[in-house]
Amino acid sequence: MAGSVTTRGYDLARSGANNSETELTATAVRTKGIVKLFSIPIPDDPRLEAQPLAVGGVHTPGGRIRDLIFQATMGNWVYAFDAATGDKVWATHLGRPIVGTRAIDGHLTNVNWGILSTPVIDEAAGILYACAWISDDGSVARGQHFLAALRITDGTRAHPLLNLEGAVYTPPGGLPVQKFVSAERKQRSALTLTQNHVLIPFGTIAETSKTARGWLIAVDVHAWHLAAAWCSTVTGIGGGLWQSGAGPAVGPDGAIYVITGNGAFSPQHGDFGESIVRLALRTGPHVHFEVVSWWSPWTDANRVGATAAALVEDDDDEHALPSNVSLTTVIGHARRMGMALKPIHAREMAHVAVTSGPHALDAQIAPVVAQQMDAMNESMWSDQDFGSGGPVYVASAHVVLAAGKDGILYSGNADALGSTQPGDLAAGHFAANYAKLRMPPILYTYFDPAVPPAPPAPTQLNLFPGGATRHLHGSPLLFSSAIHGTMHFVGGENSALRAWSIAADGTTVYLAGSNEIASPQSPRPPGGMPGWSITLAANNGADGIIVAMVPYQDSNMLLSPGRFLVYDAQNFAANPDGSQRLQVIWDSENWGPEHAFMHPKFNRPIVWKGRIYRPTYNGQLDVYGLTH
Repeated sequence: MAGSVTTRGYDLARSGANNSETELTATAVRTKGIVKLFSIPIPDDPRLEAQPLAVGGVHTPGGRIRDLIFQATMGNWVYAFDAATGDKVWATHLGRPIVGTRAIDGHLTNVNWGILSTPVIDEAAGILYACAWISDDGSVARGQHFLAALRITDGTRAHPLLNLEGAVYTPPGGLPVQKFVSAERKQRSALTLTQNHVLIPFGTIAETSKTARGWLIAVDVHAWHLAAAWCSTVTGIGGGLWQSGAGPAVGPDGAIYVITGNGAFSPQHGDFGESIVRLALRTGPHVHFEVVSWWSPWTDANRVGATAAALVEDDDDEHALPSNVSLTTVIGHARRMGMALKPIHAREMAHVAVTSGPHALDAQIAPVVAQQMDAMNESMWSDQDFGSGGPVYVASAHVVLAAGKDGILYSGNADALGSTQPGDLAAGHFAANYAKLRMPPILYTYFDPAVPPAPPAPTQLNLFPGGATRHLHGSPLLFSSAIHGTMHFVGGENSALRAWSIAADGTTVYLAGSNEIASPQSPRPPGGMPGWSITLAANNGADGIIVAMVPYQDSNMLLSPGRFLVYDAQNFAANPDGSQRLQVIWDSENWGPEHAFMHPKFNRPIVWKGRIYRPTYNGQLDVYGLTH
């Protein structure tokens, strides 16, 4: 029996796999194909950032029992739809969102800023929790984050809105106390429910601002109050928890795993930028987060060198750019279009070949690139967020899968991450730090033999592998296959979808890849964002499919059309060179214009009870099923 979909990625491990799908199997898709059954219009805001959720057998007003699909929006609405018909069952508005602005969105692709993250549902209690960004006048300055609790039966409020403003983190050891300020934060990472607490992760609006920090706030759902908070940097700055929308992973023992982004690393000073961090939520009379262990591959300073690091330290907030402005993307386009680069960027791009000529979209993006480049004084390699990817907990191997913008897989030891110290990230010590992992680092999203996955100096990673970015946004898929054992799948920017196996000792081995790539129409350098949006469905380890969305262009800087694909997750085809290929069993390119959609950047579809629910950036949730 299909379970409900109550959290992003289906489960707390963040596997991204529904392993109880009996209808929409690889065999069924091969023999019958799929068809768009209908689309559910979302009237308030076209950009769907939150993954849809699903609960079966809900008692709704009027006495009807229905299967419901829940969709939260950037307009601060939460909707419940009948999963079978698409009829609206209820809709609840939580407050005025922030109006789209370059202060948050450097490319103005978003119309509003409201519910950005995927909510979480307590099915037993019948309550959906969502984090809404509410501004009484639509401005950023007056925006505050509130946790909402809605009854899934009718959308009424189970509690009043809870303002998160003023949450406080008092770090151990007498380090500076931190106070949460909503106006400085962006809440993209999915909510998590554990130990009767909702966990709410935060990144930041402007990553290079002196106020940039990552936060994790816990709300007691019974007492309905702020219970605990943790700040990822308390002496330095940065360390945002955004994970391209993925949520924290939680192990069976309650351990919480997050991956932080650009920021300071100095554990003795409370700074955990660019790290996998294992936290414990200690409940009881004094609820608090405890940092149990952590692991970091490098610091921002040893990615860019001392001179470039000093430039960042001397920069001020006047030039702080919104966090969705990718430095490598902007400088890559500037180089390709022949713009004059600042000396630091000219040095960094000297080795990068321009393989694309003028592009049809250059006239649209050139003014934005010029404006953003003018504000960039720091090294573009200071923006290599480890935390662009979300963690996946692999119980069979005691591993946390972690990868970021370098597209390198770091297999963290889930039991004891290793507690990297600054001295471990000094010249001559990197090999010992890598040895704390369950296996050595490997090239994950793209294979370029010129890139060393475990370099003695992190500056050796400052490359455009194959002439493009290979960032991972979101999290890999994890699947217990009856054929291949435990598998994981990853799809980076400008790259193929790739399949791997992982053994009980933590060793990952490459299995197969797709012929299709993300952003094939984006010029290089830099290519396009954000890579693959993927979900997996199987029938108890068998007959599995991967449902995938990829942008044709760049769905961060622009609105990009998307391609919709279904792959066989387990039965590979042979390439002429003997390597294995992931087989496409349905492709929107082979069908009509009714399958066209705008790619929803970091969002993902779900598969549930024989149907695919596909979010879009064009104001609708598309519903697919088998052809009858």
